[in-house]
Amino acid sequence: MCTALTLKTKDGQHLFGRNMDIEYNFNQAVHLVPRNFEYKNVATNETKSTKYAVMGMATIIDNHPLFAEAMNEKGLACAGLNFPGFAYHSNDLLEGKNNLPPYDLILWILSNFETIEELKPELENINLVNRQLNKFTPLPTLHWIVSDKNGKCLVIENTKEKLSIYDNEVGVLTNAPTFNWHTTNLIQYMGVTADQPQNTKWSRLNLTPQSQGLGMFGIPGDFSSASRFIRAAFYKSSLESSDIEFCGVSEFFHILNNVAMLNGAVKTPEGKYDLTQYTSCMNQDKCIYYYNTYNNNQINAIDMNKEDLNSTEIKIFPYRDTLVINNEN
Repeated sequence: MCTALTLKTKDGQHLFGRNMDIEYNFNQAVHLVPRNFEYKNVATNETKSTKYAVMGMATIIDNHPLFAEAMNEKGLACAGLNFPGFAYHSNDLLEGKNNLPPYDLILWILSNFETIEELKPELENINLVNRQLNKFTPLPTLHWIVSDKNGKCLVIENTKEKLSIYDNEVGVLTNAPTFNWHTTNLIQYMGVTADQPQNTKWSRLNLTPQSQGLGMFGIPGDFSSASRFIRAAFYKSSLESSDIEFCGVSEFFHILNNVAMLNGAVKTPEGKYDLTQYTSCMNQDKCIYYYNTYNNNQINAIDMNKEDLNSTEIKIFPYRDTLVINNEN
């Protein structure tokens, strides 16, 4: 389970990121894949090459980078979120189609395109195929959110019925069910507001609010996909954003903290616990990747502009998961 978010600050910076809610670490770290990096499409045995450098949270299996979320040097960003019960993969390679395994979609998008406008027509030609990377690595069941630094955002969902490309006007994505279900569900919460209710009278009884925050009464507080979508969308729409970039980054983390999972609150059928392993935030205009972890609330920053994007090797940055405390005396 995960929550992804887009946010535009008052000074025009575009932020994109996510909570990674999962019961285990997957040897994740921030990886930088350079330009002209070659990798194999397991579905077709073709060798592909990256046009643009890509940086984000990933792991490497069989020398193959697998991104959870990332951005490229042009500010296009993408994240894959769990979509169980709905994600569909074709068993057949289709002639004339761009046949891709689902775990390569993020890298393919970000290594080839600059904007949503450029990407969108090409998505109609993809065929997501049922090909595991190896026999030990299960095929992920995902849907994807893509955003550019022009403020455009879309969602990609491949179900048994069809491939759907949605314009994402709310800038939020969680998990199943489908994106259009979530946006329709928001209508039930149109009455939720940041404003305080006014004094009123029922029959002869005067009613006066006894607490701040009653305008939000009824907003769901559980960790289900539907409830996280509602809360993230509400917090984003009601945010009083700062004029300062770093405050925008801080506000981004505050929104995702309000839908983050605590260890012990969400128990899986296997007896493990989902928790927010890390939270990421990408400045798409400046190509800076920020993240913190469940164990280390300090925000770490990696600036793509300071790296050699023409390197011949993937660069892996240390995953900083140990609590850091600023001692004042």
